[in-house]
Amino acid sequence: MGMGTNTKMGIIVLGHGSKAPQALETLRRYGEMVKVKSRCEIVEVASLQFNKPDLPEALDRVIIMGAKKVVIVPFFLYNGVHMQEDIPAVIAMEKVKNPDVEIVLANHLGADHRLVEIVLDRIEEVS
Repeated sequence: MGMGTNTKMGIIVLGHGSKAPQALETLRRYGEMVKVKSRCEIVEVASLQFNKPDLPEALDRVIIMGAKKVVIVPFFLYNGVHMQEDIPAVIAMEKVKNPDVEIVLANHLGADHRLVEIVLDRIEEVS
């Protein structure tokens, strides 16, 4: 995964969160798929709102499991307020609490051609 062998990495799959219980279940399934595909031992999910764990709780979990580098992967389509302000503010606070851990934010999903295949599948399902 592009890291030196001496650095133990953790991944947090970050969703928006929802009051609908199935949203958290879907996020957990994504977390499991990321864990399998990435071969990373430490993978957690987190929600910005409504669900637990939230981002600080998930960071605590991966750090307790030994992660020295944490990659936060936001499941957001847009580079909106959450990406520009809310998530960086949480990360800044967590970096102060955990100065010996590298915490990085991956890019949002954005306009990626690979997502179009999923959109086309969904159209096909109802056509």
